[in-house]
Amino acid sequence: MRGVLVRVIGGLLGALVVGCAGAPGSGPAAPTLAPAGSPTVRPTAAAAAPAPAAAAPEVAHLRLGSQRLATEAAVYIAEELGYFQQEGIEIEYVLFSSASEMIPAAATGQLEAVPMPANPAMWNAVARGVPIKVVLDLGTYRPEQSEQALAVRKALYDSGQVRQLEDLRGRPVALTPPGKATTSGCALSVALQRVGLTLDDLDIQAVPFPDMVAAFANGAVDAGMSVEPFLTRAIQQGTVVRLLPVGEMYPNFTIATLGFADTLYNNRPLAKGFVRAYIRAIRTYQAALRGTPTDAPLDRLQEILSRGTGLDVATIAASTPPYFNPNGLPNQESMRYCYQFFRDQGLIPQPVSDAAMQALWGTDLVNEVLAEIGRAPES
Repeated sequence: MRGVLVRVIGGLLGALVVGCAGAPGSGPAAPTLAPAGSPTVRPTAAAAAPAPAAAAPEVAHLRLGSQRLATEAAVYIAEELGYFQQEGIEIEYVLFSSASEMIPAAATGQLEAVPMPANPAMWNAVARGVPIKVVLDLGTYRPEQSEQALAVRKALYDSGQVRQLEDLRGRPVALTPPGKATTSGCALSVALQRVGLTLDDLDIQAVPFPDMVAAFANGAVDAGMSVEPFLTRAIQQGTVVRLLPVGEMYPNFTIATLGFADTLYNNRPLAKGFVRAYIRAIRTYQAALRGTPTDAPLDRLQEILSRGTGLDVATIAASTPPYFNPNGLPNQESMRYCYQFFRDQGLIPQPVSDAAMQALWGTDLVNEVLAEIGRAPES
């Protein structure tokens, strides 16, 4: 379903809001000419000429950056269950190998919505004044529900060579590109600090999430910050064990957010429609995980995630499901922590001004929607 680099849904690449043409034959019929010599009949007030067919409603075509990860579950669900369509939105997925590559694409007008982890690429863009807003939660980790975790090669774990963080000193550890400058690296650094280590004590290898499965299997890395559904795939292959989830490294850590370019954020009706569909999808997914009646059963949602990520349904079903704030709100505290961490590492040369930091948050948009649809308990 999403195996090509770019999927255009409904066509019209690059337009933010596009008027959909009517279907063939939907426009007004051509007039019927009376035979020559026929009397001219004029409509009376009681028999007015028929009104022309209504124009097709406008549809917004939005380009969204994607890595085909489980944290994009709400987007996949909102699309396939028709939530976006009900808001007049069509989605085009533009695939990238890492989140750090997406920020420049959003900055140059190639994306309207973009995953935004609190990594140096994002913070440097904010410092330069790139007009983009942090809006929605794209994955927050609780201790009992973390779909990203530090995984260790099973052979090393079984032999006792790597059983705890201290055992990783000097060993090759995979982080998604560009490596150290990622939110995965930020979260891992918190855990390492507790045992007296830093990222500099590890041999960091930049490996995209999908490629980590093979890197574990061929012994290219000893450990890595892996993410679902690729983590479960590696576990199923018998090459890794799950050592430490992100939710235990930093409870309620927001690994990424969904950001809006100003062209989307400032189009308030459209932006609120996106937020409504997204939060609705989160709540549908969480209700299905709890076994509560909702718009679709869990097995159907797992099929949707399978198509979105490109992995089989069995792997999706066995994976740790991602957790999202049911109100769609990210944890700003954890994001600010990563900002300071990367500043201390010298990876954000230009500081983000107070004004730019304040302007970054677009969660007022989410709160406007919540005032309309109601808030859900945040357990």
